[in-house]
Amino acid sequence: MFSTIRMQSVILCLSFFVVVVYGYPNGARVGACETMTPGHGAAVQTGPSPYRVTMNAQSYTAGNRITVTVSGGTFRGVLVQARPANCSTVTFPTFSLMANESNFQTLACNGVANSAVTHTNRNDKTQAMFYWTPAASLGHVYFRATVVQSFNTYWVGIQSPVLRDSNSADPVPDSVCPQSGGADLKSALSLMVTMLVALFLTI
Repeated sequence: MFSTIRMQSVILCLSFFVVVVYGYPNGARVGACETMTPGHGAAVQTGPSPYRVTMNAQSYTAGNRITVTVSGGTFRGVLVQARPANCSTVTFPTFSLMANESNFQTLACNGVANSAVTHTNRNDKTQAMFYWTPAASLGHVYFRATVVQSFNTYWVGIQSPVLRDSNSADPVPDSVCPQSGGADLKSALSLMVTMLVALFLTI
């Protein structure tokens, strides 16, 4: 009876483990908006990213439609935001998609509709192209991306050049924000593995 209870505990922990590492094939979850880190359980890549984020303009005014492109090789998942060049984690709308787009969707970060773009499936993609249209003068901004090449290989904090606000008198920064992978679920997974080992040893 007691062994049965312990076995049920093991099964419950294993189920939780599977849920944690499964990933998000249908797009980034809203909870990933701040750190921009997927819940895959794998470590963030620390080497240079093969991917880049570019725009079709160097400056903007309110109402301009800016085309943003993520490219650099095949990938499966992406999360892109527009943020102020002062390194705040505020996210700026408004993103929109190309006509007949099926691989990407907009996301509401911090309760703001269309404030990010993410994927809709795990199919291989060679680029992501979409629009960003600010409704007001927001100061100098940049685009920040996470790109998932495969389940265990992804880069966080890929940065575009600064997009200058034509109506702002503030100086344009030479560089944007320090690269940072953010927190991941590695420690949580390590704890789960430790718990599983302990449970198996006591059965």
